[in-house]
Amino acid sequence: MGKQAAQVLADRAARDAAKAKFDGHYQALKTDMAERGIGGRIADEAAERARLMFDEAVAVVEDHPAAVGGTLAAIVLWFLRNPIIELSRRLIDGVRDRSS
Repeated sequence: MGKQAAQVLADRAARDAAKAKFDGHYQALKTDMAERGIGGRIADEAAERARLMFDEAVAVVEDHPAAVGGTLAAIVLWFLRNPIIELSRRLIDGVRDRSS
């Protein structure tokens, strides 16, 4: 048998092995899709990403609690700024009325 014929047989064997491996993966994917479907797979992926984001957020809070607390306090004060300003005005007006 010539060198080229041996190479052809080796290439054919490698191709057949790769095709068998691909077919196995393809059948496993088809079975998984039939069991869970696309919606289930998307939901699983979304839940996994949400878990990873939550774990990362917890790590940031554990590493920098003062910065996170200060940021949350600033956000709360920003949302409550109008009621705080109104309360301050009423208190100042009340003090002015008493002193007059």
